[in-house]
Amino acid sequence: MIIGNWKMNTARADALALAEAVANMRHQDSTRVGICPPALWIDPISQVLEGSSILLGAQDCIGDQFGAQTGCINAAMAADAGCSMAILGHSERRARFGETTESLLPAVAAVLETGMFPVFCVGETQIERESGRALDVVAEQIRPLLSVGLDISGMVIAYEPVWAIGTGLSATRLDIEEMHATVRDVLGRADALVLYGGSVSPESAEDVFSAEGVSGALVGGASLNADKFAAIVAAWERK
Repeated sequence: MIIGNWKMNTARADALALAEAVANMRHQDSTRVGICPPALWIDPISQVLEGSSILLGAQDCIGDQFGAQTGCINAAMAADAGCSMAILGHSERRARFGETTESLLPAVAAVLETGMFPVFCVGETQIERESGRALDVVAEQIRPLLSVGLDISGMVIAYEPVWAIGTGLSATRLDIEEMHATVRDVLGRADALVLYGGSVSPESAEDVFSAEGVSGALVGGASLNADKFAAIVAAWERK
């Protein structure tokens, strides 16, 4: 699975053109490819992607039902607009808006209830890694998901070392393998889909995908360029 997270980028015309380029991108049937544009562009992009195999996702949503929540979108809205997935717990939202796994549990439940699947992000800061706590930090971010009786068998986990996002840095192959194994061990599921999300680029993709246990990538900046995104998908399919 290769997912592009466009974050807070693109004007409407650029977003539609990029979505069309991705929709026309060739990839193997066994590779699931998706994009998560800004919320304002989800509806028109769903029309661009109609008839293609490209999955559409929201970058975030809340677990509340309809009501007085100014500025928010809930899981039902995202699903109604054509989404099949939603990113939850991205490190940028954890850092800026104080999101925690515990606070995200209602959103996880709501996403699952709609039939979408969550792309749940976990990862450590540079200080946490340098202190030797990286594995424990990520395990602590996952465990609350197991404590409330949710059926998370369809959930995708995205491991994103916070210190590698937007910096051009990438975790070593050993770091990636160790962390992805830890995620599966905590989940108790050897078949869990675990994506790597630390500044994946066409240049780094082949090395990232050679790491044992990587199920694909959550791609940030490189997904804003159709050629670069296609190159990452091609790198996955060559592995």
